Amino acid sequence: MLEVLEKRVTIGSERRDNEPIPLLAVAQIYKRDVPDMPVPDGMDLLQILWCPFDAHGADNGLDVRLKWRRSEDVAGQPSRREEPEVVGSDGYFPQSCVLHPERVAEFPDIEVLPVSLQEQLEAVPYQLDLSIAPGWKVAGFPSWHLTGPVELNCDCGAPMDLLLSMDSKEWDRGNRSWVPMEDMDRIGRHHASRPTELIVGRAGQLRMFVCSVDPLHPYRLDEQ
Repeated sequence: MLEVLEKRVTIGSERRDNEPIPLLAVAQIYKRDVPDMPVPDGMDLLQILWCPFDAHGADNGLDVRLKWRRSEDVAGQPSRREEPEVVGSDGYFPQSCVLHPERVAEFPDIEVLPVSLQEQLEAVPYQLDLSIAPGWKVAGFPSWHLTGPVELNCDCGAPMDLLLSMDSKEWDRGNRSWVPMEDMDRIGRHHASRPTELIVGRAGQLRMFVCSVDPLHPYRLDEQ
């Protein structure tokens, strides 16, 4: 676990236009901990970094970097994480925490199912309680609750798979069925469902999609 420094960062953009902005380490995920994570051949570690400012990436979005590596090439882990002097939003600076992956079963977004099946599921809380797991997750099915289903294809023509969902919260009042048993007694506590304190967009999700043939092909981002 990385130690968070005592001082707080400054919110704003008090940097010269030509001054480099350090990327923030957001997540580090090992294949051994998440077997379902799609990885390039020979790689078993994913490191995610981003720029802590809006509109510095493609299409005026977040600038996110995926680094695929071999764990044997990573020599140790720093005990402290350096804080940047300035970030664009406090929500872009995730608090350090340790991941405890848990495999769950989920089902496709209701809008991608045949209409006849959608009608059969109207009587049950399918979309919130049974379908898409909220929170941070690797692989699985994406939710299309804002835009409706979108077909994403790689530049090579292959369909793209969900790599990672980064959610502003792990659960809310509408999907408490996904709350881990060990957290049931913390449901009513302030920030209980936001252990990283990360806020994506308007408190939504940032999803990363990779090519189903080769994860090294250009990835795509989507916010919901």
